[in-house]
Amino acid sequence: MRPTSLWEYLPNWTLLIFNILLLFGKVFCSPRDHNYDYYPSPRPTFLSGETNFTFHKGDTATLRCGVMDLGTKTSDGRPYVVSWRRDSSLQPLAIGEMIFSSNTDYKIHHPDKSPYWNLLIKNVQPKHADTYECQISTSDKMKRRVYLNVLDDDTFRKPVINISGLFHVDKGQSIKLLCNATGTSAPPDIIDWYKDGIQLQSNEKKMVTITKKFSYATRKMSSELEIKNAKMSDKGTYTCRTSDLQVTSVNVNILNAEKPKIKRVPEDEKPQATIYKGNSNGCSRKQNEYSHKLLLVTSTLFVVYLMLWSHDAS
Repeated sequence: MRPTSLWEYLPNWTLLIFNILLLFGKVFCSPRDHNYDYYPSPRPTFLSGETNFTFHKGDTATLRCGVMDLGTKTSDGRPYVVSWRRDSSLQPLAIGEMIFSSNTDYKIHHPDKSPYWNLLIKNVQPKHADTYECQISTSDKMKRRVYLNVLDDDTFRKPVINISGLFHVDKGQSIKLLCNATGTSAPPDIIDWYKDGIQLQSNEKKMVTITKKFSYATRKMSSELEIKNAKMSDKGTYTCRTSDLQVTSVNVNILNAEKPKIKRVPEDEKPQATIYKGNSNGCSRKQNEYSHKLLLVTSTLFVVYLMLWSHDAS
């Protein structure tokens, strides 16, 4: 009897091999396994700070809100955003630096590379007194509430002093702090700066600059302290003191940008959210090894069949 022709079985073999490879691709190279090699982005957090603010009618009110790790992204690749709204309204006042209120008195103050997204209210009035929410666009809508009180008293105005600026600075960047102080009837005569109890002076060699300006209309004196090319030794407590003995202090941290921000841990201690990188076609290296092995086995079986068919034919 004439042995079965190879061409009679070849289409069946081709179909079988194709189905095996297709099934393998669906099982081991599914798009759901297309992952990336990174640790989950750190969750944004609010910086500690004052939550009760009191200003007089006509002042520029500054409601501070600091957020760390805002530059990271959500699981779907979108960046986090800071927004402001009044507690008495569902409409946002601002999203990012974009104002959504028709009232031009509102403004977002966000210095370059600063973690602060402060809400400014120019010519603040008693009608502005309210609870305000600083929100982060996380899935659970992280919120920090701050309270604004506006005093409508022109006969006596209590002296006020505050420091604003960058309180978390990368090594090599500039420290910029602004001290604003008001007096009862006129601006204070002098504002002095101290670091850890030691008075600071303008010094070109040490790249320290102190500038001052007065405003008799608002009874305010402002002094800006700038320290260029910040070093780790510049970390400390900075104090602003006026001639009428108003004093306020802030802590400035210097961040070492050269230090890796992601801490690698052993394989058995990695969190469940840790995932691994796949190649461009959606398969990992290990999955590709399985694919190569399966292809080798399939090819070997096909060659064996050819040898057996040739033997029977002879």
